[in-house]
Amino acid sequence: MAKLSEQEFKKELSSNELKTLYLIYGSEKYLVKKYTEAIVKKAVGKDPSEFDYYKLNSDTPLQEIYDASQQISMFSDKKCVNVTDYDFNSLSDSDLKELEKFCTEISPSTVLVFSMPTLDTSAKKKESAKGRSKFSRFVSCAEKNGSVLELEPLKGYALETQLIKWAEKNGCRLNKTNAARIISITGTDMNLLKNETDKLCGYANGREIIRDMIDLLCVRNTESKSYMLSNHIMKKDFNATYQELDILFGQNERPEIILSGLSSAFIDMYRAKVTVESGRSFEEAAKEFKYGKREFVLRNAASAAAKYSSSSLKRFLDTILETDIKMKSSRADSRILLEKLVAEMLIIVKEEG
Repeated sequence: MAKLSEQEFKKELSSNELKTLYLIYGSEKYLVKKYTEAIVKKAVGKDPSEFDYYKLNSDTPLQEIYDASQQISMFSDKKCVNVTDYDFNSLSDSDLKELEKFCTEISPSTVLVFSMPTLDTSAKKKESAKGRSKFSRFVSCAEKNGSVLELEPLKGYALETQLIKWAEKNGCRLNKTNAARIISITGTDMNLLKNETDKLCGYANGREIIRDMIDLLCVRNTESKSYMLSNHIMKKDFNATYQELDILFGQNERPEIILSGLSSAFIDMYRAKVTVESGRSFEEAAKEFKYGKREFVLRNAASAAAKYSSSSLKRFLDTILETDIKMKSSRADSRILLEKLVAEMLIIVKEEG
């Protein structure tokens, strides 16, 4: 009994020896939901009886969890109790000890699953001045008495491969390059990526998903929209710049988030420019700046900044930094500060482009 990798969990799930206790959590909520559903299906089937399957939430008292877990299964060999988004840190010390003791005594015919499909557990794992958080203590308890699965976001090739598999399941073709483009536009959240891939498959209707479809249909995340804003600025397209900014404001995007996206875009351009000026490869730079396999980000940034020197790009970064400081230290309206920043950046491209 231990903390499992995703592959180890799949292997355990394919066997007929389910544990009596599971804890499934992590920042990739799509996978948390997917594997929770897989355990339930393995334990009590696709359409379980209400006598064999109990789905409880964060407001459920501990005693009700105990009672549900101790009921006798009626129409299945197993009984499954799934408790979602339970806040272990809210428990008293005595309640936590009682829960830990209960987890050592669960009936072999019961599968008790604690899963976190929406609750952010990252902060709850941190140690406090008084010692380990209660959530961390329960992680240890679950490791000793069952199986723990922590699910982090897929990245790079693994995420691209997942999109390709989704497309194939829907009868469509999607190549690696276009899978990467969907991710660059939409972001890495798998719930959103699944929705976007399904939408593209519906539009493609059995054909190959191509770039034009992606650009037409995919919903851009805030980071992607901020990168688009930076491209308009670098191309000196004043009208497109302010149209993009109006769209962002119209979608109630926070100025601080837009600024963060702009900052990331210009940092990428500055890094790409100094990479080119130093004669180094993008592969080396991607490794040094921890881009992983996303070296294409630097290549794209180099293209966007081709007409500008590193000193010019530094002017942009200095201006962004000044605005960031003002947003955090003054009472000035953040939207006005952002609009002023965009105007100043357009002046810079006119002077130095």
